[in-house]
Amino acid sequence: MSSRLTRRSVLATGAVAVPMTVAACAKTSTTQNGFGSGSNVGESSETPTPTPTPTPATLTITSDRPITKLQPGDPLKFAVVNGDLEDVKVTDADDEEVKGVLKDGVWTPEEPWALNTSYTVTATLTNTDSHAGPTTTVTKKIKSLDGDTNIAEVLYNDATVGVGMPIIIRFRKEVIDADMRAKIEQAMELDISPKQEGAWGWLDQSQLMWRPKDFWKTGTKVSVRGKLKGLPTSSHRWLTRNVEGSFRVGDSRILKVYIDRHKMDVVVNGKVARSIPVTTGKAGSSTTTRSGTKVIIERETTKVMDSSTVGIPEGSSHYYRVKVKYAMRVTYTGEFIHAAPWSEESQGSANVSHGCVGLSTANAKWLFNLCAAGDPVVNTGSNRQFKPSEGIGCWCYDWEGWQKLSAL
Repeated sequence: MSSRLTRRSVLATGAVAVPMTVAACAKTSTTQNGFGSGSNVGESSETPTPTPTPTPATLTITSDRPITKLQPGDPLKFAVVNGDLEDVKVTDADDEEVKGVLKDGVWTPEEPWALNTSYTVTATLTNTDSHAGPTTTVTKKIKSLDGDTNIAEVLYNDATVGVGMPIIIRFRKEVIDADMRAKIEQAMELDISPKQEGAWGWLDQSQLMWRPKDFWKTGTKVSVRGKLKGLPTSSHRWLTRNVEGSFRVGDSRILKVYIDRHKMDVVVNGKVARSIPVTTGKAGSSTTTRSGTKVIIERETTKVMDSSTVGIPEGSSHYYRVKVKYAMRVTYTGEFIHAAPWSEESQGSANVSHGCVGLSTANAKWLFNLCAAGDPVVNTGSNRQFKPSEGIGCWCYDWEGWQKLSAL
């Protein structure tokens, strides 16, 4: 009995001793392995380092005006915080890329912004903070101004013209501001061969002309270019196209009309090719033919003359409506050179027309086939003067007077 009891006591004592030993170790402040109080084997006593909050680059886009009201020539200006501007891409509403040049944080479009159009700007930024990743992409919507458009065109493009035809840039809507006219004039480039002295001038607010000091030399070749796209012509209107054109100058043909002597001399390359009896507008009336140097504007084989288009209404004693042949316009106010078989008896002796220069049908046909737009028509002998606005009026001015019409 006693031996069995003794064995049970020993076993009981061993069962209690293991946890006591562990408890004793747990109270030890330091062990040979260096683990601190309360730590399990393999665990560090240091607090983990927190992950830093990344600071990506940020972008601000500005322009000379609000970026929702960009004018055609406005650049985009980029300001970056916590990074650098690496790249800029601009696309239009059709996702077509808009070309531009990025320099010193300023992006300038190669072509002016189209009016009434939205664009998307995608900028790539290099992050200064490495925790934010290598780059950040920013997308921004911008929009051009809701404005009106103006269009310029080169008249008589690709034509063979007479020696009196100036280079004419006509604007569909007026350019009222003088500074804007100056910028347009500065944007024009010319190539003239052979070179001749000449100057730009604004005949009015919708016509910019370049004329030589004297009539063109025969055979002159003229090319004109204007980088006008994006230039303003008013506070709310811009040009949307560049202009380009050319023409060639043919033979010298100068028509000299002697109003008081009822005749015309046709001078070709310096020599009188034919003297023609004519009739012109009645003297002392509102239809007196104007004196001054005009230019043939257009030619039509058949033309209906209706006086209501020049302020003489139907019902007036002076009203007329007649179909004529071989008509060459010399003013916007209704003066033509044309066949007038009904007045042949007066041609060479009296002025009986409503202001036009009337010829026999045979002479009118010959002259019509000879001439071209741009041939000068020099009229003398009446007290009614041709005004610059009444036609291609650049030759109404002497050389000094013409130069004063430049906007520069």
